[in-house]
Amino acid sequence: METILEGVRVLDLTRALAGPYGSMILGDLGAEIIKIEALDARAEAIGVYSYKGQDAYFMSVNRSKKSVTLDVRTDQGRQVFYDLVKVSDVVFDNFRPGVLERLKIDYSALKALNPRIISCSITGFGSDGPYRNRPAYDLVVQAMSGAMSVTGEEGRPPVRSGIAIGDQGAGMFAVHAILAALYARERTGVGCKVETSLLEAMIALLAYEAGYYLLSGVVPGPVASGHRTIALYQTFQTKDHYVAVAAINRFPALCKVLGKEELIPDPRFSNEQIVEHKGELLAILREAFLTKDTETWLELLTEADVPCGPVNTLDKALSNPQVLARDMVVSIEHTLGGEVRQTGNPIKTSVTPAEVRRKFLSPPTLGEQTEQVLSHLLGYSPGRIARLRAEKVI
Repeated sequence: METILEGVRVLDLTRALAGPYGSMILGDLGAEIIKIEALDARAEAIGVYSYKGQDAYFMSVNRSKKSVTLDVRTDQGRQVFYDLVKVSDVVFDNFRPGVLERLKIDYSALKALNPRIISCSITGFGSDGPYRNRPAYDLVVQAMSGAMSVTGEEGRPPVRSGIAIGDQGAGMFAVHAILAALYARERTGVGCKVETSLLEAMIALLAYEAGYYLLSGVVPGPVASGHRTIALYQTFQTKDHYVAVAAINRFPALCKVLGKEELIPDPRFSNEQIVEHKGELLAILREAFLTKDTETWLELLTEADVPCGPVNTLDKALSNPQVLARDMVVSIEHTLGGEVRQTGNPIKTSVTPAEVRRKFLSPPTLGEQTEQVLSHLLGYSPGRIARLRAEKVI
């Protein structure tokens, strides 16, 4: 076995970001992802964020997939989908609650066709509760979850995380649910329904920030680049840029690097008092960091084994030697010709050789594998496929 999920087949009905991001993780791990798309699902992309008509946003979360165009709203299209369900392991969607039932492809309908099928849904707010029918986007759930209230700087307007953490968090939790359901099926022989939502993902990701509030009752504000309870966990401006320092249990070493050894015995900065006097300490440290450039500080701090790193822009982050050494930027042969570069798979397994780990299927063109899947997987004849195409079912 060269990939850990080899032999698992996923029917991917998802759109936008959260679902496609999750199904791509499964595809990167070796599952066969059949992306079910409407016949008019995509428009040609133009401009700097496109490649030969394909949108960079779409490509970033849809590699390692096969595209099948199919109108599941029609009786014929639904029958094709049912045939696919019979030979698949997972159906993955991110429709609003009730849509699957209207399309007659909800879990109760699918398990009658294939008792081993696993149905996974990502919604905005969950399948029940007062907000179940509301539309949701990453920005909305970042705001509603409270995450934006602890992001940014005190006294400034609220800001969202620069990455779509609600969408991608929900996608990752959905993958966890699918993998758990696959494992359970090995023991029970039957599938199940699993679900998560953007809001639930964001609430879960609050982690210790929620824990602090639930224990203390104190409503927190934004923490900027620092930490609520750790003093030496901060970015500092240098002579030419910024450096991030996480000097947990490394206070003496940091003081020596900065030439501030007199701070080490200062009772204000003992383990018991340092958080209370955090403001005084940071004022001293900020002044010290301004005396040298970022590269010099990084060399000195690294030599002293103080955790640190530059505040990189994307061009520097994506050319970092450690990032490249771990195959986190890969070149993919595009189905339309040439190569595109993308972020790699962060999950490495001992059963996946490095050369396989670096090789991904190109993001598909719309309907690129429709005939291949229907003929090879379902055994449809050329005549049947032609009729379905003429009737705009596929």
